[in-house]
Amino acid sequence: MKFNLNSIGIIFINIFIFLNYASFANDKNYTCHPKHAAAIRSDGIKVFEITGKEKPVIVSIKDGYFKTKDMSYKLYEAGGRAFAFNEKRAWVHFQDITVLDDGILSFVMAVNSSISRYLCEKK
Repeated sequence: MKFNLNSIGIIFINIFIFLNYASFANDKNYTCHPKHAAAIRSDGIKVFEITGKEKPVIVSIKDGYFKTKDMSYKLYEAGGRAFAFNEKRAWVHFQDITVLDDGILSFVMAVNSSISRYLCEKK
């Protein structure tokens, strides 16, 4: 009986490990860097210089959500383009979410009056 319980325990642990691995494998994780950025200011449109030293943004796409480190945004599709939005953070949204021919993820992030184009590589 003790042997059977140990065997059953080992089987459940293996199933749990497999399910966690399978879930992780389905995640599409990306490291993103800004390509262009601009904002509307009181004195006009300000275009920011991209130096390449900007901190990367890590995003993932899973189960119909576009996820950042601190929030999940529901993905929607309209006119062949994807966008992501969360009612709890209405001043932030992602638009024109597209995977380019070379596998690079591209999206526009709009926050208040600022807008940035990001290009992302799969992790």
